[in-house]
Amino acid sequence: MVKLSGILEYSMGGFLCLRGFASFKMLSAISKPSPEIQRDLIEKHQGEMEAFLNNGEYRFFPEVVLALNLTDGLSEFDKVDLFHSELRSGQTWNKSIGDFQFSISQNVTKNILNDYESVPKIEKINIAHLRFEEKKHEIIRIDGNHRLSAAEKVIEDFKVPFCLLLFQNPKENQQYSRAIFHNINAKQVPLNLEENLKVILEGKDVFNDDKLKRDPSFGWKYYLARKVAEKTDFSAYPFIQVLLNSNKYSYLIETFGMLLEHKLLKEEEKSVDVFVDELENIEVALKEAELHSVPKNVAVLGTLSFYKLESYEKYKSFIQWIKQNSIVDAPKIHMTDLISIYDKVFENTPKSIFVSMQFCDSTADTYQTIKDIRDAIKRESGVEINLIKVDEHHDGYSGDIYERIIEGIKKSALVIADLSYGNRNVHHEIGLAQGMGKKVLLLYKLRDAIDARQEIGSNISMYDQVRFKNQTELRPVLTKKIEQYFEIEKN
Repeated sequence: MVKLSGILEYSMGGFLCLRGFASFKMLSAISKPSPEIQRDLIEKHQGEMEAFLNNGEYRFFPEVVLALNLTDGLSEFDKVDLFHSELRSGQTWNKSIGDFQFSISQNVTKNILNDYESVPKIEKINIAHLRFEEKKHEIIRIDGNHRLSAAEKVIEDFKVPFCLLLFQNPKENQQYSRAIFHNINAKQVPLNLEENLKVILEGKDVFNDDKLKRDPSFGWKYYLARKVAEKTDFSAYPFIQVLLNSNKYSYLIETFGMLLEHKLLKEEEKSVDVFVDELENIEVALKEAELHSVPKNVAVLGTLSFYKLESYEKYKSFIQWIKQNSIVDAPKIHMTDLISIYDKVFENTPKSIFVSMQFCDSTADTYQTIKDIRDAIKRESGVEINLIKVDEHHDGYSGDIYERIIEGIKKSALVIADLSYGNRNVHHEIGLAQGMGKKVLLLYKLRDAIDARQEIGSNISMYDQVRFKNQTELRPVLTKKIEQYFEIEKN
């Protein structure tokens, strides 16, 4: 037997509600979610809710909304009708309806005259106590499922506000619960997250740095966001600023949350400088990708920041992917969802290497080594790498070959360029790759009486290079570099 107490009234003139306070753990135990209207629990949000309920200094949330059927829809019709009739006429009720025992008293007062009510009247407030056997009756959660589902992890119990809707029968419950759930979640105007975050991050007199770092309601992501915001003039990054669209704090907190969760940054002061240093690179990437023309999607910017610190290959390919698929046209997409989606896209996208070399007898063994490495990686890790090469180089290009080279470099994630014989076309393709922001790996076969500087050139000497005397030397070094670039782990 449980007892729920509160004020009994017809809310907004419609549904009969019992509003009061009760044990959080008890409400959780006697209620359950409706599979017809409740979404699946989000594991991450559950963890955050548990931490908040156990440790949050600012622990507060609105009432949970529950629903209960007073009858099974097969009996007690007259009694329910009488119950409602007497309540609406201002009377009390101290009888049972089936298994439900009501004890209702009235608090009667005379209202005070004010500008809104010029005629004095008697106000009656129904104080109700409802007793019933919880094992015999099902209480459905309409709003507050995530909160109530975390009750088992709450260390110390506490009182929470509730609203219990008293429906006449299961049919009425089924019909109106859906509508109420929809209205709660769709009709309300949500609070502006950015404005709320601004109050916290700019309110140093109330929430000092140490408070942000240590309070479970906030944490290091809030502290790092504050420090970056203080240190950074985003007007110096016009392309980033366009994407931010007055959502600076939302972007910083969400991004730092992901970076800390995936251990790409640490909970330390140095993380501020690491993050700020990457903003210039992200600004350049946005400019080159021309994403500024379709923006207002903070998730895109946050995901770019995430991949910039996680994986160079993903970072570069993600830019092309969002541009090709108009992802920036979806302003409501969440950063977490965007990362999850692209991780799967990236995982299932064949890895491509554009091979630039003078194809002749002298380079045939090097190309064969590259093919052998490709085959070995597939056998040992299951990762498939596609090799892209164009017809044998001659001096200059035909129009058709040139277009194929452009397309091949675009499709590739890595360009391997063999400069062993100083072919001018290879130098040109390196320039094309550079202009597209592709990663370039230089190969050079050392030969007697040949100065490498004559064939490599100082203008591209900054690229990663593998110099070798024979294929035995080349194979292990090149294998390791390809595996590192594509982040391949052997089975």
